[in-house]
Amino acid sequence: MADEGGWGPWLPGNEEALLLLTAAIGEAGYAPGGQVSIALDVAATHFYRGGRYHLTSEKRSLSSGEMVALLAGWCERFPVVSIEDGLAEDDWEGWVELTGRLGRVQLVGDDLFTTNGERLRRGMESGAANAVLVKMNQIGTLTETLDVCRQARAGGYRAVISARSGETEDSFLADLATATGAGQIKIGSVTRSERLAKYNRLLELEAWEGLPFTGKL
Repeated sequence: MADEGGWGPWLPGNEEALLLLTAAIGEAGYAPGGQVSIALDVAATHFYRGGRYHLTSEKRSLSSGEMVALLAGWCERFPVVSIEDGLAEDDWEGWVELTGRLGRVQLVGDDLFTTNGERLRRGMESGAANAVLVKMNQIGTLTETLDVCRQARAGGYRAVISARSGETEDSFLADLATATGAGQIKIGSVTRSERLAKYNRLLELEAWEGLPFTGKL
């Protein structure tokens, strides 16, 4: 069980996880890619060394172009609609190639942008990614967080409000995702109370939607 509450079984390779998820969606009675889709957090920086991507579980290493081809193949064969950190944080040329090939998919920069306006600007100017993961305690202040959200919106990039490791049961991130109109939040599994608190807050906000404002809270 991961820190965020996700289940991580031992598998012979990465593609087996996609096969299991797609099968599970169908067995749960939903249409893969229609009602339920898959979002990946590749975290490629963690296995990028010497200019290559080392898939140790599969005992092979890939060039940037080969990594892009691998991700593109997954998107063709599985209901993948979002990929976070598909390439390493400083592989800017690779990111441009990835975005050119898979621009129809949401390509989220976390390690790539680090909720940093300067890095996000560079990505926009070069055509790297099309979405930014927003972590309030990564950039340091709420003001800077809101600035990044505005910058993303102005540049046509999506923003995904995200929790981090070591979370508490403070549910403010749900309010932040709602107030900024981000439309997406990444907070982990309901098996952890500090994650569940954010989902409960979202349900409260949904219940309040459409109610007349009386001037009192």
